[in-house]
Amino acid sequence: MRLTLHTDYAFRVLMALGRAPAEVKSVDDLAREFGVSKHHLMKVAQNLTAGGFVTPVRGRNGGLRLAMPPGEIGLRAVAEHMEPDFNIAGCFGGDDCVFLPGCGLKGVLGQARSAFLQTLGKHNLASIL
Repeated sequence: MRLTLHTDYAFRVLMALGRAPAEVKSVDDLAREFGVSKHHLMKVAQNLTAGGFVTPVRGRNGGLRLAMPPGEIGLRAVAEHMEPDFNIAGCFGGDDCVFLPGCGLKGVLGQARSAFLQTLGKHNLASIL
């Protein structure tokens, strides 16, 4: 299973903000720090804002800051908000498969996906800083 770059960058943004929760960091500064496109990181920031994880700060020294303490930001909640889906194989998204309905692999992959999400659910931003 692989998270999208969008989710990877979201976790990076949250970790950077979580290391200094009182500070405001600009998307420009974060993009330079991570070596990624400002345009792409702006989309990530907008999605994190929509999810209530970060708050935009307007003005000359504007940027982003955490919308809540790091201990209140669950990693599973972030992943579920940022990822379009967790369809780790085509059959999870409704693709036709010659092995369905008798395929045992779908059940195993479903268990793996559940274990992944359960593990994320045990952690919050504070636990990874």
